[in-house]
Formats: sequence, structure tokens, C-alpha cells
Amino acid sequence: MDFSVKKLACDAGVFFSRAVQYTEEKLGQAEKTELDAHFESLLARADCTKNWTEKIYRQTEVLLQPNPSARIEEFLYEKLDRKLPYRATNGEILGQYMLEAAKEFGPGTPYGKSRHIDMWSRVVELHLLTCRVQ
Repeated sequence: MDFSVKKLACDAGVFFSRAVQYTEEKLGQAEKTELDAHFESLLARADCTKNWTEKIYRQTEVLLQPNPSARIEEFLYEKLDRKLPYRATNGEILGQYMLEAAKEFGPGTPYGKSRHIDMWSRVVELHLLTCRVQ
């Protein structure tokens, strides 16, 4: 590794100046840096995309690794000859998240253009209809 005192001093100076600016903005001693409206909309869209992607990712993990207590509950209801109360399945929840993300982002985005969204919406609607009929 090449250790450079000059680079370390430069990085420390940048860090210190940013810390001072942040502190002054928070204390009201300095004007907050105004961002371009387009840049702010990009930031909002990026945050929204990040949140939906994480939500879909977590639900996909839940779908791939099912909850053992849910299986035990199904088994007990089956053995007791009782009807299992309706709960949305992990697949339905994932489909619902995908639909909500597609609606929020609109058809001009990869989320909205996905053909799987149409399939998921049909699967979720069909399943919800069959559960209500029973």
C-alpha cells in the first residue's frame, strides 16, 4: 500500500469543510445549498426505486424460504378438520408489491413495462376472487 500524507491531508480537509457546512446549515448560520428541481426529482425517484426494490427483494426472500410456523398451522387445521382462515400467501404479497410499484412508477419505467406485472395482477385477482367465493 502506498501511504500518502498529502492525500490524507487533502481528504481530511474536504471532510472537515463538509462537516462545517452541514453544521452551519443545521444551526441556521448559513444558507442551505439549493438543489436544482430536476436533481431533486431524480433524488426522490431514486429513493422511491430503492425502497420498492428492497421491499420486493425482502418479499422474494420470504417466498423462497417459507415460514415453518405457517406450515405447522396449516397442518394443525388440516388434522382438526377446520377451515384455515384466509391470509394472503407470500406469492400474492409479492405480486401485490410488484403491482403497486408498477402503478407508482408508471408505464415508462422498467417496473411499469414488465409483462410479469400483468400476469401477477391476473393471478392475484383470480386468487382473491376464488378465496371470496369459498
